[in-house]
Amino acid sequence: MYVSIILAMLLILNSSALGFSFEEQHLSENDRLIIVYEGDEIVDLVKNLAESRGSEIDILESMQLILWQNWDVGLRKSIARLPGVVSIDVETHMSMEYMPDDPYYSNIYQWGTQKINAEEAWDFTLGSQEIILAVLDTGIDYTHEDLHANMWQDDDNHYGYDFWNDDSDPMDDNRHSYENGVWKENTYIYHGTHVAGIAAAVTDNGIGIAGIAQVKLMAVKVMNESGEGTDATVAQGIDYAVTNGADIICMSLGVDSSTLTLRRAVNYARQNGVLLVAAAGNEGSSGVSYPAAYSSVIAVGAIDRTDSKASFSNYGADLEIMAPGTRIWSTRVGDAYQYLSGTSTAAPFVAGVAGLMLSVNPALTSYDIRQAINETAMDIGAPGWDQSTGWGIVDAHQAVLTVAGPAATIVDYPQAVNPNSTLTISWVASGAGSLAINSTYLRWGYAADQMTNVSGLAFGNTTPHLFEAAGIRSPPQENSVLYLQAVAIIEGVEYTSRVVEIDVRTITSDPLAELIENLKKLITEDIGILNFAMMIAAIIAVATIVATVNGRRKAARRKFVQRATVSSQSYHSAGQNGYGDALSGPPPRAVPSVNVDIVDGAIDPSVIEVEEGTRVVWRNRRWAPPPGISIVSGTIDATGSHPDGLFSSGLMIAPGEYWSAVFNRKGFYPYYLSNIGVNGKVLVRSRYIQQ
Repeated sequence: MYVSIILAMLLILNSSALGFSFEEQHLSENDRLIIVYEGDEIVDLVKNLAESRGSEIDILESMQLILWQNWDVGLRKSIARLPGVVSIDVETHMSMEYMPDDPYYSNIYQWGTQKINAEEAWDFTLGSQEIILAVLDTGIDYTHEDLHANMWQDDDNHYGYDFWNDDSDPMDDNRHSYENGVWKENTYIYHGTHVAGIAAAVTDNGIGIAGIAQVKLMAVKVMNESGEGTDATVAQGIDYAVTNGADIICMSLGVDSSTLTLRRAVNYARQNGVLLVAAAGNEGSSGVSYPAAYSSVIAVGAIDRTDSKASFSNYGADLEIMAPGTRIWSTRVGDAYQYLSGTSTAAPFVAGVAGLMLSVNPALTSYDIRQAINETAMDIGAPGWDQSTGWGIVDAHQAVLTVAGPAATIVDYPQAVNPNSTLTISWVASGAGSLAINSTYLRWGYAADQMTNVSGLAFGNTTPHLFEAAGIRSPPQENSVLYLQAVAIIEGVEYTSRVVEIDVRTITSDPLAELIENLKKLITEDIGILNFAMMIAAIIAVATIVATVNGRRKAARRKFVQRATVSSQSYHSAGQNGYGDALSGPPPRAVPSVNVDIVDGAIDPSVIEVEEGTRVVWRNRRWAPPPGISIVSGTIDATGSHPDGLFSSGLMIAPGEYWSAVFNRKGFYPYYLSNIGVNGKVLVRSRYIQQ
């Protein structure tokens, strides 16, 4: 009997014993070998030999053995010499080479779709109808033959809502337009229908074009027949999309400045885990338009066929990613099609890629999606992020590949619970290609190494699938921790989620405390601390003027106007050393803060994005570090450490310690954990406030 052993490979191989030569094949570290042998007795020999060298062997149901990484040429030669080894062949990678039958799918019409490597991404998934993508625009022609099958409907069979006309019919009526401020009648732009087609036109239906993702399209009309809207209609549209279950919101629209109304709506979407994508703007100038400029929104610029930034595409510190944006062929009202250009056509490419990513792994957070899109982008400018082209061109294939592997992920869990309480926990078993979920369960306990409680097993589903376990009980002790982990056996291989920690403490139900907490949230997240302070200052100033006027018995009334300004502050942090402060407990919350965990010597997340004025808090969760570990601004590599002198923490001595720094100036700040070669990065985006 012949059985295949699949070996992960890091080096170019050569075995004189068997006469095999792989040197001329230029194998990469991701190449693998299939070793064919005869005789079942060889299994234990290979297993023992591999494990003695620090490698791991997994035995599959098919009796194949997989040796993953952590081995060298000597190990390969040793295995090759074993009695019974018949041959060694390089594993050949197969591709579905999916090609849709839509007649306009060619490099002439849909060059942008091919530019972002959508075909390769479609080998993983065409998209899931469980994912909802809201298009906030001039409406969508929901009767279009290339869109109708992918249109979302509410319980009353409405395709969305029209906030311009305040009715339930979001039909695209964008007949007119403005060009350079001049009104043009009967230009028939049909902007929203064009955007919708790029993101999610029906693929492989023998009609028209192929959309990026086969997800559901929610039509949210926030602009009128001339392509105009207001911050109020856009904010209403965001609220509607979030409330009605949208996973992604695409906004090919923009204004020059921020408003409190728009900021509040964007924050509402962010707080509810909805991914926001918006066009960077078409003025060809420095400064991304809003809402794209908000830190919680992916700002998308446009490239042309030469992989260069389109001349009209805005750029600057808030730009994040690029996508095709010149002469993009897409749907038009009346079962028609047309070319349009602009960052408006670039944004739905990115929104569609996000839809593909969520289709293979619905447990992804908006942060997960954003990080994967940025990290896998095709760099076209200066190395890394730059103000002209952001992280580069979105790469659908690599972005989906990054999140397509089988995984178990806990979702929808509370940050804190009362002692001795019960709760229900949900988790997702994911993986591209409808993989068999052999079994899955949840385990929990009151210590990280004692998660001995196990939920019932679930069987017979395919990925991705959502599971739920009820009756999870928290420990009875105050100020303790509940530890949870999801386990899924997918295609015979076990996958585990990261360990989730839930604080156990008495949660007050005092109405006054809740009122105070809600007020704090309103000030810090919706209004903004600076705006709130200025409002108070304005009120005090008005009261002072009124008192002065009354005291002097003057009849004339005075009008007091206070305007917020954008400050240009140098980078600084609080603390005795001028850069940071080591704390024995959580840091003060006077400014917005974001946490970074240090777990067993790793930084999670390794790259974090914040607005100016945000405190970044590094938390040593459970790690007992070796001597001399600290957080240092700069980089560390094989040649040594390279501090840049911007900031440095004290020593991270024991588990539970905190250290923080406030970032008040936009820029890109690398840092590292000294002595152990672990790098991290903080990307600080500008925070504009206008009242």
